[in-house]
Amino acid sequence: MPFSDLEVWDDMSRRTPAAQMAVDEVLLGYGEAPVLRLYRWAAPALTFGYAQRWAEVSALAGARPLVRRWTGGGVVYHGDDLTLTLAVPPTDPLCRLRTDQIYRAIHEAILGALGGASAGFRLALPEDCRPGTACFVSPALHDILHAGKKACGGALRRGRCGVLYQGSLHRDLSADLLGAAFSSRCRPCAPAPAFEEAVDNLARTRYATKDWNELR
Repeated sequence: MPFSDLEVWDDMSRRTPAAQMAVDEVLLGYGEAPVLRLYRWAAPALTFGYAQRWAEVSALAGARPLVRRWTGGGVVYHGDDLTLTLAVPPTDPLCRLRTDQIYRAIHEAILGALGGASAGFRLALPEDCRPGTACFVSPALHDILHAGKKACGGALRRGRCGVLYQGSLHRDLSADLLGAAFSSRCRPCAPAPAFEEAVDNLARTRYATKDWNELR
């Protein structure tokens, strides 16, 4: 399992898309242990990767609100998915791995929670991969597939502050089951009011702004 211990947050708060992204970023500086956050969406929304162009992705959104992620990757339609965040501090051994190794380690843990090959799930191989703007019709290496279709994909950001993973899973798993897939020592994550204040500020000043979302 990737982590010696883990904080798990089954976040049931109803948040705007901008606030969802702000929570994930603030989590990266939250504490000394990795944090797994699970959340769902109050209404359909679209997120898109940091490097993607606004003109291209806005044409795909329709009536859905859209927000630029801090991580990379492609366009992800949210609404029926279970969304996962892993915020890993820089002191954790996972951060010493190559980016592709980190991605694989995270998805191997999720694969185990899903039941693995016996339940029809596997990691994507090079021959499964194809480029594209929309994440779930464009499998990348080590994404999770089921019956040839993408069931889980994610995006990473890494730096001096650690590693942030944002993933979308088209299956419903409990926080206990997913937490146990990542660590044998899990405890609840309970952010203080100051955390929510930081989230509100970041959502307002970055993720809800035109300057951020139309950055490229």
